[in-house]
Amino acid sequence: MLGLYIRSLFFIFCASIIFWQCSVDSRYVVTYPEIQELQTSDLYEVQVNNRTVWVEKFRTEMDIENLAEWFTTESYTREQQEVHIANFSCESQILVTLKVNERVKSVSIKPNSREIKHIIEGNLIRFSLPGPDQIYIEINDLAPLCLFANPIESDVPDQNDEKVRYFGPGVHNPGMMQLNDNEIIYIAGGAIVYGGIRANGSSDIKVLGRGILDGGFEHKRMVVLEDAKNIEFNGILIRNGVSWTNTVINCQNVKYKGVKVISFGPGGDGINPLGSQNMEISNCFLRCTDDCIAIKSPDSSHVVKNIRVFNNTMIGYAFSDGITIGFETNGPHVEDVKVYNCDILQARGGSRVDGHSAFSIICDGPARIRDIYYEDIRVDEDVFKLFELHITDGTKYGVNPPGHIRNIHLKDIRWNSKRPIILKGFDETHRIQNVTFENCAIMGEILDSTDIDLFEINEFVDDIQFIR
Repeated sequence: MLGLYIRSLFFIFCASIIFWQCSVDSRYVVTYPEIQELQTSDLYEVQVNNRTVWVEKFRTEMDIENLAEWFTTESYTREQQEVHIANFSCESQILVTLKVNERVKSVSIKPNSREIKHIIEGNLIRFSLPGPDQIYIEINDLAPLCLFANPIESDVPDQNDEKVRYFGPGVHNPGMMQLNDNEIIYIAGGAIVYGGIRANGSSDIKVLGRGILDGGFEHKRMVVLEDAKNIEFNGILIRNGVSWTNTVINCQNVKYKGVKVISFGPGGDGINPLGSQNMEISNCFLRCTDDCIAIKSPDSSHVVKNIRVFNNTMIGYAFSDGITIGFETNGPHVEDVKVYNCDILQARGGSRVDGHSAFSIICDGPARIRDIYYEDIRVDEDVFKLFELHITDGTKYGVNPPGHIRNIHLKDIRWNSKRPIILKGFDETHRIQNVTFENCAIMGEILDSTDIDLFEINEFVDDIQFIR
């Protein structure tokens, strides 16, 4: 009976998809021109509400033999990396029809938390989305497809405004761009801009659009914002940098919203707040070859405070946490950081503390790290370590004394594999204190004690609590 009930539900779902396909309204979808200089996908074709969306084949051409030796220690970094990208905007519910260049045998549409149902018809896949989202699709053994369904833009700047650098559809080569007070960079959908961005001491600046900022593997630290305030990055795709992609140093009132970051090379961090305050990272998609988001305090005079990270999807493709605090923690304190409603699809690779975690705090300096709150985080895949709090001797990335970690709260965390949870203080005066696990589960089993093999805890950890 149960099998018959499930089949009936699936039939109803398929019938509703077919009915809806006949009545979809393409007015609520905005597509962008093909960028002639880039490769068109040879794997995928995409239609959204019966409108064709151009799909890019985005593949590296790195000199693998001359990459840093540590970076090529993994099989997946000893070969060229490839993703395919479909980028468009929409509002309200949409129907996606995906055509694959071979018969579909397996489909994974992530994040799993979306619970996206699909139907397969030979080499076609159909599914619906309730509105804008960022989806990562794996089919058979093919390179993945990144489906970026952006919100429709509501406030496009005037291209004739002298404070606006407007890049329309097509190819642009401005190189490194310096942003001054009250300036806007706008990159339209269908545009690729080869270059990078610098802002030092500037205020009230914006980088907006649905297009691409591409470093061409030329610009080290593609985006560097320093001593700046009132900054907004919204909607663009940033990629092909050398080393860290977005570096935010001693800045205040910064928002990254709906930004996509794809990195391929060594040290390819996604977004790094360094000694900054009052910063939000929301609704972003990060597929990175180093930490997707890394909150750091490398300068001994810079405080990290009031950082909010929410509604993001993170793929730590290589040598990467989803989100980490550390390693560099030299400032007086790192406090009031909240991470919530995020999906971590992958986190893997080696590190200087014996491998990466889904998320972690690695205190490698004298900072007092305190009042850190994690809530509603889903870790989809098998990872090397689930979670780590670690006070080092301070010499992993410099020569410093050790620091302190206290008041760490985890609530409604869901891990999908059984891997270690590491809690390691340094000595009697540099301890981890007051760690709470509230309604956290590993493969559906609620954590209620440290008396399981997964916990690795040393003698310099105090006050671990469990709340169901």
